[in-house]
Amino acid sequence: MFKTSSYFFIPREGTDYADIFRRVRIMPLYSFPHFKDFNPKIAVHKNRFFAHIDFDAFYAQVEQRDSPKLRGKPVSVGGSPDGKGIVMTASYEARALGIDTAMSVWQAKKICPELISVPCYGPKYEDIMENIQEGLKQIVPEDCIEKYSIDECFVDITPIVKNFDDAMKVCREIKYSIKRKENLTASVGCSWNKSYAKMATKLDKPDGLTVISPEFQHRLLSLPAKKLWGIGTRIEKRLNVMNIFTVEDLADGDEFRLKKEFGINGVVFRKMARGEDTSEIFRKTVHEKSLNHHHTLSENIYKKDDVITEIRRIAEYICRKLRSKSLVAGALWFVIRYDNLKYAGGEIKLRSHTNDDREIFAHALEIFKSLPHPKETYKARMLGMTVFSLHQDPFRENLDLFERKVHLPYYALDKLKYKFGEGIIRVGIAT
Repeated sequence: MFKTSSYFFIPREGTDYADIFRRVRIMPLYSFPHFKDFNPKIAVHKNRFFAHIDFDAFYAQVEQRDSPKLRGKPVSVGGSPDGKGIVMTASYEARALGIDTAMSVWQAKKICPELISVPCYGPKYEDIMENIQEGLKQIVPEDCIEKYSIDECFVDITPIVKNFDDAMKVCREIKYSIKRKENLTASVGCSWNKSYAKMATKLDKPDGLTVISPEFQHRLLSLPAKKLWGIGTRIEKRLNVMNIFTVEDLADGDEFRLKKEFGINGVVFRKMARGEDTSEIFRKTVHEKSLNHHHTLSENIYKKDDVITEIRRIAEYICRKLRSKSLVAGALWFVIRYDNLKYAGGEIKLRSHTNDDREIFAHALEIFKSLPHPKETYKARMLGMTVFSLHQDPFRENLDLFERKVHLPYYALDKLKYKFGEGIIRVGIAT
């Protein structure tokens, strides 16, 4: 079983994106297929069926599901109620009033004073997606699923369907599975290639199901060029200068001009627009080399108890991620960023490979004691940990002749937390 965040996403700490995508890294490993991902032996996929699943306002939908008082009201996730931070996503009620992703909460509240802003809770969203993906494995083989982002995934349903009518039935089954498992809605697009499937998803949101067979390709060709996977505002403007405004314009565009303007990506855009995306489901084969969790605080802290509490929380989260992947770590890096934007950190080799909360926490404290402690004049703004030298968990305690260890059933505790929430049980750790 995987945890979504570190497995398929790159960290954005220390960049302008850190405040936008706090706690949940929703930036994909790659934004759209690269030329090398295309199959050079074929011009177009034939008799292939790809589905793209995109949850409707995922974070906001989860919060509305879990809190009846938020249902039917404009809700944003991210930032704080006092106006700090960034909107990570907004409910459809909020979107109808002009609230959009990446807008500051302060600006959003000016547009919509009745907006309810709730904090982001990354671990909950990751657990939900993990549960849904477990359900998908009951419908299609595991190696047919590509986890693209925290709220999106591709599924190659070719092995279990023969035509687009069968594909429609499987897509309905996927939507039913999601609704049954987590009581959430998702929009599903299906086509003979991944790019068209992703565009199809957007046609009938929310809770939509759109199948684009070759006879209905015109539905996508008439869309604005920016609807194509990988084309943002800046690229759209450059396309407009070239008199390319729709997907069809791009499909009919001159390949030489597009390559001159955008390099090899120009060729990729044209192929995707023409339905010639021959990329396959992306399968990660490289083993994890490290796991990290960095948390930019909503309010800077300096009191020792507050700092230790945050270190413990990060240690528990890192260890839970390790256990979710059945891994143990042999080394730890701990870092603090102060409100003057300077960093201090240190690395330590663990006495033995472990995913025990107590040991990771103790080693993090050991590093912390050697660093400049936050003070009222320079408070802590961000704390983070990275564990590396990872190996598969042997599921047995390392024997230590000079220290008696009390074995704790962490995997069982994780199951309780998954079912009843993070606060249901904690391990007492002396500081």
